[in-house]
Amino acid sequence: MRIVLLLSSVLLLSACAQSGSSDMEPLASGNQLPQSSAINHMSQQIVNELVRQNDELRSNQPLLVATPVLLEDLKRTNAIGLQLQQGFISALHDNQFSLVDINVGDNIRVTPEGDFLLTRDWKQLPSGIAVEHVLVSTMSPNTLGVVVNSRIVNVTNNRVVSASQGSFSVKDLPGYLKYSEKVVSQEGLLYRDSSVGVQEVQVKGDTK
Repeated sequence: MRIVLLLSSVLLLSACAQSGSSDMEPLASGNQLPQSSAINHMSQQIVNELVRQNDELRSNQPLLVATPVLLEDLKRTNAIGLQLQQGFISALHDNQFSLVDINVGDNIRVTPEGDFLLTRDWKQLPSGIAVEHVLVSTMSPNTLGVVVNSRIVNVTNNRVVSASQGSFSVKDLPGYLKYSEKVVSQEGLLYRDSSVGVQEVQVKGDTK
């Protein structure tokens, strides 16, 4: 009798464990939870539209993906732009495009902290890369989120080969975006608004 009760307990625990594990949905390869993968999902949507509208670029022609920049000055980026760039690279490669990574240095740097090949130091980058097409993107923040405009440009004649648009809201990217505070700083001056969210959204960690 004691043996029967022991076996019943073991079977019950096993069934509970299997039931608990079956409730968890498996993640798709390379993806995180939906909230965390919003940037990658948007990157894929934008690339799908670029592929649909493409009227010149062939998949075997080299393509470079530039870092998305803020529309207001075309000189700065942020955490969203950096992650978008990586998402574009992944999505374009998934569509069989021939990509060129401009951040690959000439030599591997072996240091006590690790072995590094990627770099943003232009002195360590190779010269004379033969690329005619570049994916460029701009980001335009507003009070609700960020609008992203992307286009593939032929740099030999500045012709736009394809174009696409997407947008993020604060709810889409709670780990990256937040609504503006009631008191905001602009060009060294403090401004007080009637409520939060009156000014354009802010990127978390951005010192601007």
